[in-house]
Amino acid sequence: MVGPLRVALLGQRRDVSLLVALLSPVLALGTAWWVGSTIGYDTLTAWVRGTWFGTDPSLAIFLAIGGLVVIGAISAAVNSGLLPTSVLVGAPVFGAGVTRYGTTVTYSWGTHVVSLPEAVGIAGFFAVGFGIPIALCGFVLGRALRYVISVYGGHSGPPSPVENA
Repeated sequence: MVGPLRVALLGQRRDVSLLVALLSPVLALGTAWWVGSTIGYDTLTAWVRGTWFGTDPSLAIFLAIGGLVVIGAISAAVNSGLLPTSVLVGAPVFGAGVTRYGTTVTYSWGTHVVSLPEAVGIAGFFAVGFGIPIALCGFVLGRALRYVISVYGGHSGPPSPVENA
């Protein structure tokens, strides 16, 4: 029972899981840099809210979610570890959320500048709340892709009589 559970959670190859774990902060930093330097947190928030409520859907949000599902599917197809896949998919969401740092937020009781601990906490919440469901979708697709390739891959036709001997 421990072997299959370990493979399902951590993946088949520890070196690939370690590589994914080391790649995740790079994705988070790259996403934070890109959001902070190009569109900004306020624009990202407007895109997400417009897409979430259906008032102004953004193609960029749909493409980003699709890209994260693809990243998760590739990770699951290559290594099939749920935790490395979740960390890999949640990292860009965390990076985008941490760009909230230093912005001014208006509440009903006044305005407030977002501190670093608050930005990291909210980014972690976003990474778990949005990253894990997206990672699960990618994981299921990746495992299905791995199964289809293992069943149908390499066999272009019916087995020859030599293979049956």
